[in-house]
Amino acid sequence: MDNKTNLRKMALTGGASLIAMAVLAGIGYGYGFMNIYVAGNTTATLQNLNNAPQMLQLVIFSFVLILVLDVVVAWALFHFFKQGNPKLSLLSAWLRVIYTGWLGVAVLKLFSAMTLADSAIPDGAAIMDSLQLFLDIWSWGLILFGLHLLVLGYIVLRSGYIPKFIGWLTLFAALSYLFNNLANLVVLHYEQYKGTVEAVLGLPMALGELVLAVWLLVKGGKLP
Repeated sequence: MDNKTNLRKMALTGGASLIAMAVLAGIGYGYGFMNIYVAGNTTATLQNLNNAPQMLQLVIFSFVLILVLDVVVAWALFHFFKQGNPKLSLLSAWLRVIYTGWLGVAVLKLFSAMTLADSAIPDGAAIMDSLQLFLDIWSWGLILFGLHLLVLGYIVLRSGYIPKFIGWLTLFAALSYLFNNLANLVVLHYEQYKGTVEAVLGLPMALGELVLAVWLLVKGGKLP
């Protein structure tokens, strides 16, 4: 396989995996988790679990697939960018892999919640603790993800063949992830403002990788 064919393969693998992850995140978190978990309301959360017991299984299944695809993306992007910037490409890949491991620890809390919910007498407080721990651990992990995007955005800007606006979008997404998740962990009562902040930053946070994914599918590996 020649180098150009291999680059095209990496671009298609990375782009398709990024888009698949966006769809899975929308299903698993945007639809599944948000229809289960009601912050600070144990009764409503347990009611949601009782009304749709399969919903938590859908969330877990979606996130397990995301974990696999995250590793695939790290591998594909490293091989796609390594010729132009090997050291930073390796750093970017490792940051994503470490983030994936952190997300895996968070997903274990979803398994704990499912086990507790399936018991004869569900412990509502323990279920809420598990679901909140999932969010907290994931939030720490997303700081690493923001650092990954920061390095990736710089690589894109320096590439010389990818439109610079994609690099700037990726950098803005990185800063959005860093701001939102650091604030979530250190700012007192941030949950009161988190919904508003995410409504404002949600689109740029999503666009950073999605626009790059589309470029990889359409142009990646085709240019000299």
